Amino acid sequence: MTFSLAGRDPATGDIGFAVTTSSVCVGARVGAVTDGCVVFSQARTDPRLHKFGLRKWEETGDAEQTLAAMKAAATALHWRQLGVLPASGEPLFHTGSSCLDVAGGLAGRDCLALGNFLGTDRVLPAMVQGFASTSGDLASRLVAGMLAGETAGSERDPLQSATVVVLGADGLKDVDLRVDSSVRPLQDLREMLVAWLPKAAAYRVRAIDPDAAESSSKIEH
Repeated sequence: MTFSLAGRDPATGDIGFAVTTSSVCVGARVGAVTDGCVVFSQARTDPRLHKFGLRKWEETGDAEQTLAAMKAAATALHWRQLGVLPASGEPLFHTGSSCLDVAGGLAGRDCLALGNFLGTDRVLPAMVQGFASTSGDLASRLVAGMLAGETAGSERDPLQSATVVVLGADGLKDVDLRVDSSVRPLQDLREMLVAWLPKAAAYRVRAIDPDAAESSSKIEH
């Protein structure tokens, strides 16, 4: 009972994902990212499957083998919805036969939309279009795609939590934001992102070159 969007920016090398669902704390359970790859385990989620996918990706750099590793590790695969977005090449996904309709995946240019228990069959196309038609940084494009999906039909139960994560250069997450419980999680996530983005570069400097970094009080105020 989730919909999610993975995306990449070939110009910057950034890669990441956003996800929302009708239960709390979705950011603790759905989605993981490593250099060059996003993986998803959702529907009846088993977050342990992420490590099998990421490990295989790091060994092989191959999306097909990454998805195969997650499927092989899954119990009751018919309840699992899995996805892989590599830094280049075609996204891949699996939707088990017991995942609740409307369920499926849709690959777009530099993105992969997945969902189950959706309100309409327009949700996934709207997510892909929302991502494609939005300019700017990757996190903003991901959240725009999610909001478009909500407008097009959302999930059949009210949304309650959301997250957005973007991995940038040097193995640093430039965005890692969660709304764990809210009656408007995607709107709250967008507001949090707008507040965070002006600070992101300064916190990156603190990690890479702390001698050149500004004080927290200056960044925050």
